[in-house]
Amino acid sequence: MVYYPSLWKGLLIGGAVAILVTSETLRKGIMKCGVGAYKGIRNSTAELKEEWEDARAEVMLEKKAEK
Repeated sequence: MVYYPSLWKGLLIGGAVAILVTSETLRKGIMKCGVGAYKGIRNSTAELKEEWEDARAEVMLEKKAEK
């Protein structure tokens, strides 16, 4: 018996891609998941920026108070 690991990997990946391309329901679900992840990352980034600005403002106030 001959064993070709890259052949089997390629067949599995190709089959998964074929199912993804032909299944509209699956595509919509993946797109929804991707959009949700993007929104979550964007919101997290906005929160981090806000926290950074708050911390920077506190440091500036402390420096002014020391003078």
